[in-house]
Amino acid sequence: MAHRQDLAAEIVTTGTEILLGDIVDTNAAWIAQQLRDIGVNLYYKSTVGDNEPRLRGVLELALSRSNIIIVTGGLGPTVDDITRQAIANATGRKLVLHAPTLEALEKRFSRWGSRMTENNRQQAYLPEGAILIPNPVGTAPGFIVEGESGTVIALPGVPREMKHMMKETVLPYLQRLGGGGVIRRRILRTVGIGESTIDARINDLMHNANPTVGLAAHLGQADIRIAARAATIAEADALLDQMEAELRSRLGQYIYSTTPGEKVEAVVAQKLRQNGVRVAIYETSTTGSVAERLKQAGGDDFAPVVAAWSSQDMPDDLLPAEARAQLAASEISEELARQVAVRVREHSGADVGLAILSTGRSDEGLYAERTGETWLAVANGQGVKSSQFPYGGTDELTAAWVGNRALDMLRRLLHDQETGE
Repeated sequence: MAHRQDLAAEIVTTGTEILLGDIVDTNAAWIAQQLRDIGVNLYYKSTVGDNEPRLRGVLELALSRSNIIIVTGGLGPTVDDITRQAIANATGRKLVLHAPTLEALEKRFSRWGSRMTENNRQQAYLPEGAILIPNPVGTAPGFIVEGESGTVIALPGVPREMKHMMKETVLPYLQRLGGGGVIRRRILRTVGIGESTIDARINDLMHNANPTVGLAAHLGQADIRIAARAATIAEADALLDQMEAELRSRLGQYIYSTTPGEKVEAVVAQKLRQNGVRVAIYETSTTGSVAERLKQAGGDDFAPVVAAWSSQDMPDDLLPAEARAQLAASEISEELARQVAVRVREHSGADVGLAILSTGRSDEGLYAERTGETWLAVANGQGVKSSQFPYGGTDELTAAWVGNRALDMLRRLLHDQETGE
């Protein structure tokens, strides 16, 4: 059997209900996390329905490119539970009755006060020479088939049973195949910069073997993923620290968090709370969504937004008549955005004023023929900063992009106030 550094794992999830979208495959994600934590490389994931020839073909392909195959599902007593037969066929084994398993099943049904039906017997058949994986929390046992081309590990699809068997048997088994090791990852969340621009700046780092660097785009922002493999957690973290420092030297101003899934509004709300700062916001095409995001992130005990207005609900004395007319006609400009940011701050008594002015036509957007235009401005007691973006519109994607850019401007202003820059 291969040593740890040679392991290449693959997950095969079975179940027609997954392919039909009736249930979501959470098993594969959980197994992947466990493999990562013990330093086993995972290269492929596959999903196949309850069809023996197709599953056998997937397993044969998996054995041609990976030496650890973990299969979940299809080990029960029904006609569509074909995983045992498919594994036996793919590995050139025959199915044989495992007497101790049959006896254990019969005793379990007897304790339940019922007679075991004949179809349950198939759960006691294993590929010849397989290693039994006990299942004390269910009826279907798992098994391990070791062969020259690789090892196939079969587990039930019921998450509770699968997780117990992974923790108690499979993970220790995999750890015994070689020395210690871990795979650690870190997520750098960015905002205010596009995925393609990030790629252009760090392309050379993305060819690195260890740690590896990759990108994942989300709505209006992108994540940089770093994954390091080492003998110990401390060694892996040192590799991550070194790579993170290099990434920050190239993209530092755009990195706002290292917490997976943390939204930019949560970071901004926390900065507002820490510094006792409150903001007033005027929004056009984002229709109050930026203010709402901040309010939600602030929580029940902190209201970061003093006032939030749009062209439909602004008070008459908020802006001069000329500015109101320009907004009504979508005649936006840098000067107007700066004026609005200052006025909403002064009128509300907030510490910071934020203006989001977009042309906002229904046929405009990031990917529309008419892109539109947006001007952003933030004002505090020391001055005003502004920025222009060459897109407007009212669609969800554009609103998310504009909102993230506005929150990023606010984040940077708060950072400058903290550091005195």
